[in-house]
Amino acid sequence: MKNSLKAGIISSVIAGFISILVYEISSNAVVSMGLYDSWWEQFATGNILVNIPLMGFWSIIFGIIYSKTYNLIPKKGIWKGLVFGLFLWTIQNIRIETYSIAYGLFLSAAGNIFAPFFSMTAYGLLLGFLYEFLSSRYYPIKEKKKIVTYDMSSGLFPGAIAGFCGGIAAGIVQVFGHVTGYWGITVAGEIISTIDFWWSQVGSHILVNMIWGTVFGAIFAKVFNLVPGKKILKGLCYGLIMVFITSIETNTWGTSWFAYHNEWGFALTSFLGNSTSIAQAIVFGLVLGLLYRKPPK
Repeated sequence: MKNSLKAGIISSVIAGFISILVYEISSNAVVSMGLYDSWWEQFATGNILVNIPLMGFWSIIFGIIYSKTYNLIPKKGIWKGLVFGLFLWTIQNIRIETYSIAYGLFLSAAGNIFAPFFSMTAYGLLLGFLYEFLSSRYYPIKEKKKIVTYDMSSGLFPGAIAGFCGGIAAGIVQVFGHVTGYWGITVAGEIISTIDFWWSQVGSHILVNMIWGTVFGAIFAKVFNLVPGKKILKGLCYGLIMVFITSIETNTWGTSWFAYHNEWGFALTSFLGNSTSIAQAIVFGLVLGLLYRKPPK
């Protein structure tokens, strides 16, 4: 294993465990402030025993990503880690909660954005500090090969179109979830199932995914040469990677918390909800790979 990977994984795991303690404090603070829906409060706290192994797994993944994208992340030293931590917070928590806002779940969105902010800030700062410390003292890293990147503007339009198409796919699959009663948007502990709400969900998924598709399209231009595959398959691979570290990552927490509290019906609903995200990612990735063209040198 390369020294950069060792430093990235070790730093991320240590930072991840500390961030779990911070999250336990911040989530309890959010409950006391009344920023969660009342039905969700029982699931949002007291999960440290299940959070530790979850964070252990995801910290390894994020440590690998941090070491691979190190030279692409702005700033230096400890601030580079902070940027990475807040980037994860943005594409995970803020992005997911834009759907809640679209459905009028403002209180839920506020709590789920506020609580992770402090833990991801702590994670990023510790990651940046530990990575620099380990790589300078125990795992010396040779100068990394420069990664060729492209102007982020080149990915905006393809990303927007891909997001639009992915939103249609997500909206359709989300409607199927309501029809079957197995997954969908949960309000006050119940899945809403009305014709009007189905249509509003399709519209919301198209709009929100188009917005975030534009953002992810811009990021694609930066990480293009780090993503495996060629042409359409490169786009598909990128789409699946992004859904894995965003929607699926976020969903593992909720699903695990429901199971930990013996609410297996909610756990199944949460788990099956991944189908919406995966459908979106597949269509988004295929369309992005089809449309994106590297700018001429």
